[in-house]
Amino acid sequence: MKSISISFARGARRVTGSNFLVEAKDGETTTRILIDCGLAQGERFCESTNREVFSYDPTTINVVFFTHAHADHIGLFPKLVKDGFKGRALTTAPTKALTPIMLEDSVKIIALEAKRCNDEPPYATEDVIRAVEYIDEVAYGKVLELAPGITATLHNAGHILGSATVLLDIFGKKILFTGDLGRVPAALVPDREVPTGVEYLVTESVYGNKTHGSLEESEQALLSAVKDIVANQGTLLIPAFSLERTQIILASLDKAIMNGVIPEVAVFMDSPLAAKVTDVYRKYPAFLRADIRTRLEGGDDPFSFPSLKVSVHPDESDAIDKHPGPKIIIAGAGMSHGGRIRRHEAKYLPQKNTTLLLVGYQVPGSLGRRLKDGARTVNIDGVEVKVHATVLSTDGFSAHADKDNLMTFAEGVNPKHVFVILGETEASTFLAQRIAGFLNIPVDIPREGETYDIPLV
Repeated sequence: MKSISISFARGARRVTGSNFLVEAKDGETTTRILIDCGLAQGERFCESTNREVFSYDPTTINVVFFTHAHADHIGLFPKLVKDGFKGRALTTAPTKALTPIMLEDSVKIIALEAKRCNDEPPYATEDVIRAVEYIDEVAYGKVLELAPGITATLHNAGHILGSATVLLDIFGKKILFTGDLGRVPAALVPDREVPTGVEYLVTESVYGNKTHGSLEESEQALLSAVKDIVANQGTLLIPAFSLERTQIILASLDKAIMNGVIPEVAVFMDSPLAAKVTDVYRKYPAFLRADIRTRLEGGDDPFSFPSLKVSVHPDESDAIDKHPGPKIIIAGAGMSHGGRIRRHEAKYLPQKNTTLLLVGYQVPGSLGRRLKDGARTVNIDGVEVKVHATVLSTDGFSAHADKDNLMTFAEGVNPKHVFVILGETEASTFLAQRIAGFLNIPVDIPREGETYDIPLV
């Protein structure tokens, strides 16, 4: 007797915390496959959901696939290992290289936040060290046999360096998990692949009800903000995710400075994490877009320019304040929920000649979301901060598919059934309605904890 089920452990009707369980039973044998094991992210890294017991037994998981290295897709893997996981962990080569960097950063922030809010952290540094030892790399397109009648294949998701969709073929039923899909065209990586023959599509919906502006429009917004702070001798703050968003912005500034569109204003990348991540981008040119790859291989680094200064040590970060004249500060975290950007926001948001440019998704509850929504006073690490700065937002730097990209992908895959996940309820519902209405495909919007059986007939 054979059966297949999908359990939406977490990441349903919310953007973060990607974690899905597929169980394939063949007689007395059950193969359990996890797709992602990510942190739920918001205002606090120590959210109670990150400390909860997993809804399944980690000791029974045979394999976990990581779609990419963002913390909301890999950030709870050390807890999985701590709680008894002893299976295989598989992903692409760049994601394998990025994962220890991202986890080492997350565990530090988790520890600080846990102490501040009097919570127990979900895991510690020793769990990270153990977890990364489990991870092996897999090439795009390689068919992996997980058990008799069960295979998995990774395809380029076009989201960030090394991102992948996961195609499971279980007893002849093909189920595709998107992870996070990239937009088309992608800024730094090759455009996503569209697998065919899929019967069940499990798709993200972060921007399921929104359309992005173009990369060119966002670059113009960035350059306009640069010109304003140069004219006003001010500061441009850019809270940016260290993985992908920072590299896109660096490449845009590099292009503008080299072409003389903006002056060689001082740019501070105040992020040890972003510096390490950027080195991984340089290490894996084969996973970058052809034009970016050609530049790197020819010795022209698109992620560096003469006026860029990288701040690794805390004293280098503190020294940024002493720099006279206009400056740009790029620092994490992208939603201002942690990292060095908070210190800079506390100092510079009260100044009228400051511009805060938000360049990514801001989850509800985060400091970034409150600033985007127009808050004129915010609490940063226990201090009330007045906001006199100009707050701007642009979404064209996004590495996420928007509602049209998501629809195009679903249409290209042309499955028999769709599950919509990884989005706020409104975004998931909007995308589901479009897929059902325009493509005439049955759609479900699972809730966390729900399990769906996949018919084998």
